[in-house]
Amino acid sequence: MANFDLAESTIASRPNVVFIFSDQHRWDFMGYGDNGQTFTPNLDKLGNNGVIFQKAYCPAPLCCPARAAIASGRYGFNTGCFTNLHQLPPGTDGYVPRLRTAGYRTCAIGKTHMEIHAYDSDLTGEPHRQYMDSLGWDEIREVSGGMMCVTGIRCAYSEFLRERGALDSVKNYYRHWHYFMSTGVPADHPFALHPWELPAELQETAFLTSSACDWLANYNSAQPYFLFLGYPGPHSPTEPNPDFLKLYDNEPDNLPWGDAPLASWTLAARKGYRAYISQIDHAIGQVLAAVDARADRDNTVFVYSSDHGEMAGDHGRFDKTCFYEGSLRVPLIISGSGVKAARKSAALVETLDIGKTINELAGVKPHRLDQGRSLVPLLKGQTDTHRESVYTEMGCDKMIFDGRYKLMWGDPGSDKRSLGRLHLDKPVDIPPSPARLYDLQNDPHELEDLSSDPERQTLLMQMMGKLLSKINENTQPQPFLDRGEYHQH
Repeated sequence: MANFDLAESTIASRPNVVFIFSDQHRWDFMGYGDNGQTFTPNLDKLGNNGVIFQKAYCPAPLCCPARAAIASGRYGFNTGCFTNLHQLPPGTDGYVPRLRTAGYRTCAIGKTHMEIHAYDSDLTGEPHRQYMDSLGWDEIREVSGGMMCVTGIRCAYSEFLRERGALDSVKNYYRHWHYFMSTGVPADHPFALHPWELPAELQETAFLTSSACDWLANYNSAQPYFLFLGYPGPHSPTEPNPDFLKLYDNEPDNLPWGDAPLASWTLAARKGYRAYISQIDHAIGQVLAAVDARADRDNTVFVYSSDHGEMAGDHGRFDKTCFYEGSLRVPLIISGSGVKAARKSAALVETLDIGKTINELAGVKPHRLDQGRSLVPLLKGQTDTHRESVYTEMGCDKMIFDGRYKLMWGDPGSDKRSLGRLHLDKPVDIPPSPARLYDLQNDPHELEDLSSDPERQTLLMQMMGKLLSKINENTQPQPFLDRGEYHQH
C-alpha cells in the first residue's frame, strides 16, 4: 500500500465523511420515490442538499458480495466473494485503508458483514478485531443484525442486551419469524409484520444510533474522521416501532408489481417495511443533529445507500438474490462538502463507485485495482452521464442494463436445479440458467420476457455481446505478489 506524504495542514483540511448504509432498502421506497408514500424527511433533506442518484445499482443482490465489492472496489468475480459464505482475505486493499493511511480515523458502528455470519461467530473477540483492522478499521462496534442473535452469534448488540438482562426477551420476540439459521417450531415469513413490542431503547436501531451519536459527541482528535454506520434494517424481520407504523394508518399502499397472488400478510408487511424505513430515517436525523452539534456539517461529506433492494412482493417474491429492479436498485445520496446541491441525477451508476468517490472527495488516491468510477464529476455538476451500462452478478448468473434493455443471464430465484440454498451458495462453476430480456422503457415493471420473441433475437445477441464485453472488462484477477513500481517517485 502506498504511504502518502501529507502535510499536517493538508490532513486537517480534509472533510470528515459519514457513510450511513442500510440493509435491503430498495430505491423507490423513499419520500422522493414512485412506489407509494414513504416518509423519509431527513433523507429527503439530505438529498436536497446534495445529489440524489435515481439509477443506482448494486454489484450483487446479496449482503456479503455486495458489501465486499464496495469495500474493495472489485467485483466478486475477482475477489472470490460471490455468496454469503465468502469473505475478503485479511489485508485486502480498499477505500477504507486508503483513508486511514492518509490520516483519517476510521470507525465502523453497526453491520459491516465483512466476516461471515455463522452460528458460532464472535464479532466481539480479538480475531474479529484483528481482521477488521486489516481492512482499515481503527475502531469497530460490530453487529450481526436483527434476529441473528437468536442463532447464538455474539456481537455488540447481543452483549448490550446481555448486560441489561434483555437478551432472552429479545430472542423470544424474534421467534415470531422463521429464520433458516435458527431451529424450533415453524413461524411466520421473515417479511411478515410484527411491530416492536419491547422498550424502544432495546431495539437495535436505537442502540446503533445512540452508539454513533455518543462517538460523534466524544470524538476530539485533530484527525478527520470516517464514520461508517451500518443499520441492519429495513432487512427482514419487519419490526418497526409502533410509533412509526402510525404514520401509515391512513396511507394506502400500491400493490406489488406483477400478477402473482398476494399472501394474506403482504400489504400489511409492505406498510411495515415503509414504517421501518421511516424509523431509520428518524434515526439518521439524530445522527445529523450530532454532527451539527460538533459544528462539522459544512466540512462533512454524507453518503447514504444500501447493499441491495427488497422485492416486497413484486412478482410474488420477497427478499433479494434476483435481477429484478426491486432487488438490484438502491437509494444513493451524496451530500455535503464539495457537492453541488439540489440535483437529481438520472445517470447509470453502481454502488461499486462509492469507495473511489469517497477517496476523491477526501483528496486520497484510490488503490490501483479499484474498478469503481468516481462520481465526483456528477457531484460537481460537470457532466450528466457516467456509465453506458451497469453490471451485477450472483454466482454464475450475470445481469447488464444499458438504460433501456436489461439482460438477465440466469436468475437464481427461478433456477430449479438442486443446488442447495440458492440465495446463499449458488456456485460459479455451472452454466447460468436461461436468459431473460426486458425493455424497461416500455415495460418498467419487467412483466414481459422478450428473450423468445423471434423479432428480438438480434437485440438479444447484441445484449449478450454487451454482457460478454462487460465480463471481459471486469475480469481483473488480483496478483498474488505486488512489488509496486520499478522506479522511485
